[in-house]
Amino acid sequence: MAGGLPGKWSEVNIFSQSVTNQFGDWSGGYARVVMPTTRNTFYGEVLALRAFGSQGVQLGATHRHDWSDRLFSVLGVNLGDGAPILPRLRSDGQLGIRLGDRRQWQLTAGGSYVKSPFELYDVAATGAVAWFAPRMLVLEVGGRYNASRPGDIRSHRLHGVAILTPSPRRSLSARIIGGSEGWQIVTSQTTLQRFHSAELALAWREKLSSTWALSVQGDRYTNPFYTRTGVTLGLARYW
Repeated sequence: MAGGLPGKWSEVNIFSQSVTNQFGDWSGGYARVVMPTTRNTFYGEVLALRAFGSQGVQLGATHRHDWSDRLFSVLGVNLGDGAPILPRLRSDGQLGIRLGDRRQWQLTAGGSYVKSPFELYDVAATGAVAWFAPRMLVLEVGGRYNASRPGDIRSHRLHGVAILTPSPRRSLSARIIGGSEGWQIVTSQTTLQRFHSAELALAWREKLSSTWALSVQGDRYTNPFYTRTGVTLGLARYW
């Protein structure tokens, strides 16, 4: 989430998170590559996660295409290795349009499909509105309406994001998410269902030179069963 600085870049991040109520601490790392061109932006990511006493790996790829200076689409796919703590398959798609004389308003709408390694899966509709304010500030609010099956469990989540880029070298961001969740797989024998949760993330990215940047992010997530807090540290290389 610590983005906001333009250019082609790659990064490596490591994170550690403590979890209450004997659910087991989280740790892991991920690497990401972002390659923008004139009309396209390509994203690639690999995640290694240890959580709830299990380990898993996930690969992801996303493509954004700008059809014009106002219309764009985003398509992404993530594949897990079958570990219960990660989706076996996740696909997301969005269509966005930028409005206003300075294209300062951005509307996005899309859908999502998430399949667990077991019989559980989600189908969701998503939407958001963002304002690209003066002084390098971006504000976004949005939501997700989700149907989990089997069981036809309905849930929804709302989010708010603020990204401030006070200089070409520095980016500050905050994200808050809250609402209900249909399910969360803890182990192959344990699944949490029908609960509310909230999460907060604060991030800072600083360019040390024209090519290198450091980032730090703090996270806090709460639900009725446990609280998870942690820090992510990253090193990025700009091209």
